[in-house]
Parts: sequence; structure tokens; C-alpha cells
Amino acid sequence: MSATPTTQPPSALSHSALSALRFKNFRLYFIGQVISLSGTWMQSVAQGWLVYHLTQSELALGIVACAAGLPALLLSPVAGVVVERWPRRSILIYAQTGQMILAFVLAALTATNTVQVWHIVLLAFLLGVTNAVDAPARQIIIKDMVGAENLPSGIALNAIINNASRVVGPAAAGLVLTQIGPTWCFFVNGLSFLAAILMLVVIHVQTLVVKHAQFAPMARLREGVAFARHHATLRTLLLMTVVASLFTGNINTLLPAYADTVLHSPKEGFAALSTATGAGAVLAAMLIPVFGRRFGRGWVVTVMGAFTLLSGVVVALTSDLTMATVFMAINGFALIMQFTTVNTLIQSEVPDEFRGRVLSLYTLSWFGLSPFGALILGVVAQGIGAPAAILIYTLIGGVLGGYVVLRSRETRQLW
Repeated sequence: MSATPTTQPPSALSHSALSALRFKNFRLYFIGQVISLSGTWMQSVAQGWLVYHLTQSELALGIVACAAGLPALLLSPVAGVVVERWPRRSILIYAQTGQMILAFVLAALTATNTVQVWHIVLLAFLLGVTNAVDAPARQIIIKDMVGAENLPSGIALNAIINNASRVVGPAAAGLVLTQIGPTWCFFVNGLSFLAAILMLVVIHVQTLVVKHAQFAPMARLREGVAFARHHATLRTLLLMTVVASLFTGNINTLLPAYADTVLHSPKEGFAALSTATGAGAVLAAMLIPVFGRRFGRGWVVTVMGAFTLLSGVVVALTSDLTMATVFMAINGFALIMQFTTVNTLIQSEVPDEFRGRVLSLYTLSWFGLSPFGALILGVVAQGIGAPAAILIYTLIGGVLGGYVVLRSRETRQLW
């Protein structure tokens, strides 16, 4: 095992950014996930609006975000061992069936006017439980479908899936919220899972599973942690993910309150900010291969951190809807460009026998620590207001993230 990976020339990355679409299984997966994740973002926007509508509390937004992310902290390490040991397609089918049921429950509670904040917190927690195994399984099944040679294309297209839904979902949610109300956002999300589940049933995936003599998840987990800790590049990339999860990646939590109290547009403004973030993210996902080949992926990770810092500061300081929308688009572009590249680098560096466990650490870093950042952000915003809280979080995250990457010359030089 080499702790310091060698850099690769740009020619090594010359494969087509769309090469993964040559595989029928991936095309079917792509279609199902775009539909399903668009519904998920519809629910996310409607749920944030509903929580703030019921409570007028930034703290409540932080509590719901914390509940959604807490299971990742508790379960992701074990989930990494699980997704190495059992077929990823089956795991995703079960997880997304559970998510569909939860969406229908929230729709029913809202339709009958019986929904309370504790219902939303509980359902968010249960959704987080399913996401704890769903997230690493999504990462690994990409290689199962397209192979190692086309893995960077698969990861980039997976980012497009995730972020195209961040455009379609919030835009649809803004329309549905203003015309019919949040119930239909939750109901449509439930229906959207049918497309993803159907595609997962149809596809045939050759799954490489890692069989150990004993299940022993904690022993397998310790091996994964030790591997990542002694690998200089993986250690840096995971630390950067921790910083973003706690700080810069959390400012979206406060967008419902920010849209209401600063922009005075709780529905349309919130939907516009969410849609702009998604649009920037989609553009980033499409340009990742170009930027990586032209400048090197280490450069992308470094420079996009500065753009995330700049855009977050501008959003915190402005009260103009147009400017806030533009800079949230820049923020979405920079954050996704940076961390999709981080994801690609992690998957490129880790061998198959540690893939599930290291990706579960990535999931833990990105989702597992986020609830604590979101909760503290909610507490801070409750005391000093959403704009000041966004400013503080952006500055802390930008400075710490810059410090981590600037200390690692190996990471900055990665192609």
C-alpha cells in the first residue's frame, strides 16, 4: 500500500465523460434516479417550507436536518461493511421502498391537517436510517454497472443525476406549493420512487461482494479506518469532507428562513434559491471532466473551495433576490464541482477490498457529521439571525477547508 499516490497525466483521463451511458443498465438506472430524486427534492423544499411555516423557528429547521442526518453517523460505518457483503441492487430496492412509504405517510398527515413538527422529525430520522445504507450502495453500484475504466464517467453522470433533480424538483415544488400546497409534493415524491424501484428490478448487475470468514463489522470497520488514516490523500480528502459537512455544506438548511426574513419571499424566493443551487450544481457536474483534464483534479478541489467561500459571503450580505439567486448558483457550482471531484479521487485511490468501508467513511463524513453542524447552525441563527449565521459558517468552513488542502501538496497535484 502506498501512502502517497502518484499523479496521473491528463491523457489518463481522456475517456468520454458520457462513456458510462453506453451501458444499458446504467441508462435505466439513470432514468429511474432522475425521476425519483426530483421527487425527493420536491419533498425537501416542501418540508423545509412546512417546518418554518409551522414554527417560524430556525432552530426547528436545524432539528429536522439533524434528525435526518443523525442515522448516518450511527449506521454508516456498519453500512459500509453491509454493502460490501450483500448485493447493492437488493439493498437499494429495500431502502427506496422504505423511503416511498415514508413519503406517503407524510403526505397523509399533511392532507388530514394532523401533521406536527415531531411527526416530521420522526419521519426525517427514519428516512435517514434508509439513507445510511442507500448512499454507500449508490456509490458502489456505479462501478458494478460500468466497470473501473468508465468509473469517472459514471461518477460524473451520477452527479448530474443528483443535481439535475435539484433543478427539476425545487422548480416543481415552487409551482405546486403556491398552487396546491405541500401535500402533493410529498405524494408525488412517493410516486416517483416507483420509477427508481422498477428500474432497479429490471437491471442485471454483476456484483462483486467481499466475503469474510465472519461478519465482524467492527473489525472490518477498523481495517477501513486504518487504511484511510495511513493513506495521505484519502486522509486529506476525508478531512475536507468533514469541514464541508459541518460548515459550508449546511447553509442550505437556513434557506427557508433566509427567504422569508431577508428576501420576504418564503415560497417563490425559497424555490428560486433551491433551483439556482441545483442549476449551478448541474453545470458543475457537466464540466467536471473538462476542468479535471484541463487543470488537474487537485487544482479543481483547491480553487472551488475559494469560490464556495466567496459566494457564501455574498449571499449572507445581500438582501436582493436576484443577487442571492445568482450567488447561490455559484455556490452550488463550486460545492458540487469540488466534492464530486473529491468523490472521484477517493474512488480512484481506494482498492476494491476497501471500497465499501472507505465510501461509508465518506458518507459518514458528508452526512453523519452534518446533523451536528445543522443543529448548531439553527441555534446560532435563532440567536443572531440567518444571514449572520450563514456568514459565520461560510467563513469558518472556507478557512478550515483551505488550510486542510493547502497542507497537502499530494492532493493539490493530483490529476
